[in-house]
Amino acid sequence: QRASQRAAPDMYTNMHTLPLPGALPISAAGLAAALLIAGAASAQDAAKADEGAIKYRQSLMESVGGDMASIGNILKYGLPLTGNIVVHAEGLASHARLVGSAFERKVTAGRTDAQPAIWEKADAFKEKAKAFETETAKLVEVAKSGDPAALGVQMKATGKSCGGCHDDFRKPKEESFKRAGGGAE
Repeated sequence: QRASQRAAPDMYTNMHTLPLPGALPISAAGLAAALLIAGAASAQDAAKADEGAIKYRQSLMESVGGDMASIGNILKYGLPLTGNIVVHAEGLASHARLVGSAFERKVTAGRTDAQPAIWEKADAFKEKAKAFETETAKLVEVAKSGDPAALGVQMKATGKSCGGCHDDFRKPKEESFKRAGGGAE
């Protein structure tokens, strides 16, 4: 009879373990540690995704700026590279189609010049992004026509649609993270 009284304690009555059907018992401390690690990993994943979203947006906008500047330089300096204008215009049009999706992830903190208004006034932002897409598509057609006067007019319209979005949805240059010592990446 004494032997039966000294039987091993039932795992379900042991206060420092939690029973999981079909699994080994997990200590409460182990479960807490696992949850903390999962939470920290999730926060790290979110921070990494935010950083990636910002870097993606910035590299996309640098591509847009590069094509705009290249076309502008060919026109301004009369460079014998007019055949390249079509390629730059096509690049602009391709990049313009990506602008909306580049801002789907809301990230307003950190090394970004995006204003919260992008997400607060999402419909207005989408309209401006669509206008830029439309103007860059027109730029491709005008560039293919080879008409320098029409090209100048359409470059202005394209620049206006690009700048119109900046006016409402990008921090002013004096507030730019680059001016604050953030630099470009």
